[in-house]
Amino acid sequence: MSNQRKRLPHEIDPFRLVESRSVLEGTIPLKQFKRLRPLLVDDTGTIAIVLNFDTDEFGVPFVSGRIETNLALVCQRCLERYDFPIEKDFSLAWIRAEKEAKTLPIRFEPYLVETNPLILNDVIEDELLLAMPQIPMHDRSECSASKWISDSDGKTDNSASEISADDEVKENPFSVLANLKRKD
Repeated sequence: MSNQRKRLPHEIDPFRLVESRSVLEGTIPLKQFKRLRPLLVDDTGTIAIVLNFDTDEFGVPFVSGRIETNLALVCQRCLERYDFPIEKDFSLAWIRAEKEAKTLPIRFEPYLVETNPLILNDVIEDELLLAMPQIPMHDRSECSASKWISDSDGKTDNSASEISADDEVKENPFSVLANLKRKD
């Protein structure tokens, strides 16, 4: 992608762009994505986008594109900021009815165009949400909560000296009942 970015249109006619074999390139501020914003710690960045509209050898109208951004998420281990870079290539086939999806080549994901013009941000936001991890987490070596994570053998990274007196094994209050049962 080039260093120069221009504003992308808000609405597009995907089939007209396919006919003219258009290329759209630009940026969109993260603040414009309503479904994505609540998942972010910081929405001050932008998304760099390149979209190529064309038809394949079978006449299937499609867009191939690339999105690049850095999302500020919350690590679910330590609850601190987690910067997640996204560099995603995608290919979407524009379809007008769900039955068309069954005949698409496997290299395309179907995108049902229910209204025309189509809101470009919705298409890009769908791709961003699909690229995000379901449970955002730092790498274990980078996470501040890693000292509390168990290894595969069940051992934690914290030392025995860090265990307080309250954490020591307490006597089972029902052990008295076991003594009553023995008397019979």
